[in-house]
Amino acid sequence: MYASKMIATAALAGLFALGACSGKSDQAAGNAAAGGDASPTAAAAKMPKAGLWKMTVNAAGMPQPMVMQVCMGEPVAGANPFAPPAQPGQQCAKNAVTPTSTGYAIDMECKSNGMTMAIAGTVSGDFSTSYRTELTTKMSGANLPPAASQAIKSSVDSTYAGACPAGMKPGETKQGA
Repeated sequence: MYASKMIATAALAGLFALGACSGKSDQAAGNAAAGGDASPTAAAAKMPKAGLWKMTVNAAGMPQPMVMQVCMGEPVAGANPFAPPAQPGQQCAKNAVTPTSTGYAIDMECKSNGMTMAIAGTVSGDFSTSYRTELTTKMSGANLPPAASQAIKSSVDSTYAGACPAGMKPGETKQGA
């Protein structure tokens, strides 16, 4: 059971390591097609600013927090900056970020390689210096052990660390602080 939780947690951490790096116009089109909110209200809402973000992931089953640095590009109107770039063979039936009074609500469901990952959560903060993401992730599929199918709660605390270092492009992630 512990190994199954670790698999699901690693998938979640990978999702957010990549997800915070969006900013590509092709993703905006994909999100609109998948039900993402591309309205002017959503586009005008605060999004994480471009630059280097230190992210600390905590989740059930993780022996210690996972720390990574993510270079984020400029926000793209209509894009979900909290979703991973589309992967070959991945299909997202839902990929919505809805503005709330404190930040955003996230509702995603993606399928890939016979597995489905459903994610629901919230994002809050000032998005200039910090923000916090709280998620519940549930994975399902024929190739997934039953123990890994339970809901897993996690959080990602993100802190702005300045400009991306030379040679690190938007969308790139580096493990560690």
